[in-house]
Amino acid sequence: MILAFFITFAVSILILSFLHRYRRRFTAFQLVLLFLVASYLCQNTFYKLFSPYDRISITDNLWAKISIKLHFGVILPVLLIGIIFMSRSNNKLTISFSILGWAAFIVASEKYYLFSGILKKNGENWFPQIDFIFALIVIFMTFVIKKYLYRLLMRERLQT
Repeated sequence: MILAFFITFAVSILILSFLHRYRRRFTAFQLVLLFLVASYLCQNTFYKLFSPYDRISITDNLWAKISIKLHFGVILPVLLIGIIFMSRSNNKLTISFSILGWAAFIVASEKYYLFSGILKKNGENWFPQIDFIFALIVIFMTFVIKKYLYRLLMRERLQT
């Protein structure tokens, strides 16, 4: 479990270094707002949604809780901002594969956390299709919020 934490921590630090590359297309203020929105959506959709249902829960360990918070609060939002960054390109095939890849990454990472003991199944079954659908909903919501945020920043003259 501690090994999984260190892997998650190392990936978080590596992923955070990619935020500097996104400044070519986003202002710093817009990037911070996008990160906060994406982090909020990812944590509330995946991390907090596990608790009320008997599907998947986090083991009662400090390292497990920190690993999950890093994963759903840092890694997934930065990758989601990367998808938004790539969405401004004209290659629709790349955008489609990156969206599906992000959703598949969520399912694969949950499987990894289940095997490493950070997450545990409360019931007999785990349906990764549910998480895949939630991931697509989070991507859609992030794109909608990004468009609203861009219009709001233009109207308030915080972005040119």
